[in-house]
Amino acid sequence: MSPLGLRSAKKKDKDAAAEKPAKAAKPAKAPKAPKAAKTPAAPKQRAIAVEKPKADIYTVMLALSFVAIVIACICLYAEMNAYGLILKPPR
Repeated sequence: MSPLGLRSAKKKDKDAAAEKPAKAAKPAKAPKAPKAAKTPAAPKQRAIAVEKPKADIYTVMLALSFVAIVIACICLYAEMNAYGLILKPPR
């Protein structure tokens, strides 16, 4: 079973559809000329509440590595300024 009970909801929908009596087929009508171009309506979707995942060790390691790279870039910039090694693109 899924964590949110989606399978049981689908099963209920199937059971409800099976209980409805079958409708008689209607005769086909000739297609009408469209009056104006309409955009197709989006199908209705059910909202599903999903719990926000908790931060784990890999999220913490990602944040620490980002901070380390930012500090390294700042140190590199300071070191280049100390020696006057400002890089300029060739013309």
